Amino acid sequence: MSCYIIGSGAALPERVITNAELAAKLGVAPDWIVANCGIRERRWVDANQATSDLAAQAVNDALHDAGIGAEQVDYLIGGTLSPDYQTPGIAPLVQRKVAGCRAIPALDLRAACATLLYSLQIGRGLIESKTAKTIICFAAEAQSKGLELSPQSAEISMLFGDGAGALVLCDVLPARREGKHRALKIEDVLIATDGSFAEDLIVRAPGTANGARWFDAAQMAANLHCGAMNGRTVILQAVKKMTAAANDILARHNLSRSQISLVIPHQANANLLRALSHRLMIAPERVVMNVERYGNTSSASAFLALWQAQREARLTEDAWVLILAFGAGFTWGAALCRVC
Repeated sequence: MSCYIIGSGAALPERVITNAELAAKLGVAPDWIVANCGIRERRWVDANQATSDLAAQAVNDALHDAGIGAEQVDYLIGGTLSPDYQTPGIAPLVQRKVAGCRAIPALDLRAACATLLYSLQIGRGLIESKTAKTIICFAAEAQSKGLELSPQSAEISMLFGDGAGALVLCDVLPARREGKHRALKIEDVLIATDGSFAEDLIVRAPGTANGARWFDAAQMAANLHCGAMNGRTVILQAVKKMTAAANDILARHNLSRSQISLVIPHQANANLLRALSHRLMIAPERVVMNVERYGNTSSASAFLALWQAQREARLTEDAWVLILAFGAGFTWGAALCRVC
């Protein structure tokens, strides 16, 4: 039994936030943002948009791309770092908002920016074990609503954008349809976690590790509900772990880096992506990048990069595609796919 990615979708807010607009709030120059992360603009949701709204749009877009209806979906697997509510999770909310979706299992993942890889591994297992035939994997973020827009948070708040992406997984490769994007066969997925770095990329509140209450005024005053990052550790570990994952998964299939036509990485920042390209000795033109336009959309970013590669017709028949991601936890991994 094989597992194929037969459709992809995306949702991006209409509101564009330029560096000039953001820099004034962060107390930095627009060029400083470009120099430090390569981002020139990002999308932010409006006040009345929730994360699940973006996710549902992306799911509907992916279903349309795959040419199937929501009634055919057997599982929903989703993730976010910026949920609508503390509970329930985002997956049930998306299931409710996608017209025609049946009463199916709807699972939430907390794999941060590696959500695509973790969802592929789970979805692939469900399909190859014949537990399901069609699965939607998605991730969405509305992180702009939680950013601290002040000079002391400039290094982290400059990074993030909002957006959502979704993929349709299926046990059968559909007939090639005129005008439709090529499918991907998932050949292998490698994922890992190292919790010893848990505090290096974290949002501490609300949480039960914060004392007598999981959230209170003192925690808000201390900005524990905002993201905190040890930037140097994150970049060093991200490049190291993704390079190792790429080497390991290629070795398992006796492939060389020269045989990889396209690398689709999590869009953390442009400097990290350039370092990854250098470490892998893969030319930058073979690495999908959209961080300049969309910023770091966290769990959604690898989904959006794959969606972009399909829309730009960068997936050619029989080509090998390598997907890489790294996120809080630390979580990371690689997926190896073949274009059909």
